[in-house]
Amino acid sequence: MKKLAIVIISGALVLTAELTQARPQAAQVKVQATVKISGRVTDFEGRPIGGATIEVKNSRFDNAAEGVSDKDGRYSLTVPKGTYMALAAVKDYRVKSLEYWAWTVPAERDIEINPRFDRLEVYGINAWRPQGGYASYQIYFRPMSLTRTMKAVMEAGGMENLEKLPVIDIAPELTVDDIQVAIDGQPVKVLQMDKVREASGPSQYLFGYLIQVPLAEKKPATEYFPITISLTDKATGEKGEGCLFFRPAHLI
Repeated sequence: MKKLAIVIISGALVLTAELTQARPQAAQVKVQATVKISGRVTDFEGRPIGGATIEVKNSRFDNAAEGVSDKDGRYSLTVPKGTYMALAAVKDYRVKSLEYWAWTVPAERDIEINPRFDRLEVYGINAWRPQGGYASYQIYFRPMSLTRTMKAVMEAGGMENLEKLPVIDIAPELTVDDIQVAIDGQPVKVLQMDKVREASGPSQYLFGYLIQVPLAEKKPATEYFPITISLTDKATGEKGEGCLFFRPAHLI
């Protein structure tokens, strides 16, 4: 019996060895898919801005990729496939200009984003469809003016003192005519506008704008589509632009 047991065990070992030789393991190689985010950085007259810094932000607001535009304003960044919190572009920050922001960047495939910036910043753009109401979008954004920011800093006695102010008053005074909105490249009318307070601390606030626009006449062709907001401050002549790549709730 002892000899038979040895034969069976040996046979099992031989059989296992033969199967292993006949079916070699495939190499485990994990390929990280990447896509390209590219475009052209310009001012509001269409002139290229070379030397602008472009950054792609992940969910922790760290840089997932960064680069610099060439003399023709062109840039190209390669990132792992996915959705990113934002893309920012700027040159001479808080000296000559403020930043351009694109939010919720859907880098599922190669995508083109063409930043335009001046001395206004359109920050923190959010949008949603009101339930059971008029077929429209509510859009919130927080605009900042470089002229007004410099004034606030001077009055506070330095940038480090801004947090001590009860009100950070750096938003431009806008009318409906100062705001242009495009949904997937289609201009839409601003139906309503409200300047609202947004808490920036336990006992401090700044100003944002809540606007309402109708749906675009032509249904967007893609799952994600850009809602672009362009601003002009008539009092200072400053301009700014930003966008949000919007995904309707019924697609989530």
